[in-house]
Amino acid sequence: DMKIRSGIDILDIPKFAENLKSDAFIRKVFTPAEIASCEAAANSTLCYAGKFAAKEAFMKAIGQGIRQEVWFTQIEIPEKKGGIFSIQTGGKAKQILSTLRGKKIKISISHSSDLVVAMIIMECDKVA
Repeated sequence: DMKIRSGIDILDIPKFAENLKSDAFIRKVFTPAEIASCEAAANSTLCYAGKFAAKEAFMKAIGQGIRQEVWFTQIEIPEKKGGIFSIQTGGKAKQILSTLRGKKIKISISHSSDLVVAMIIMECDKVA
């Protein structure tokens, strides 16, 4: 019996950009691969903001957050391939995804000049 889980996040880009002034924040939230791809992007702030919103949306989709020992670096949004975003997980995030038997994760990220929104839709074999 297939279950659908979803998560959505919206954030203010100029406000979020303040966090990017801190290298410690960047290293705490993004994987080395994400940092490399965002630093190489035409608009690195937008790249980071989109990935951050997607990570937040994913945490909502799996019903978890920082208090449950899921860290941002356990969720990676790799470079887009063929116009499609994907997600890779490790640690506690991977464990929870496995427990939910989550599969077919769809990610959508969109933005205006000041806002970025990310949505996750995930098919699961069970609901926790």
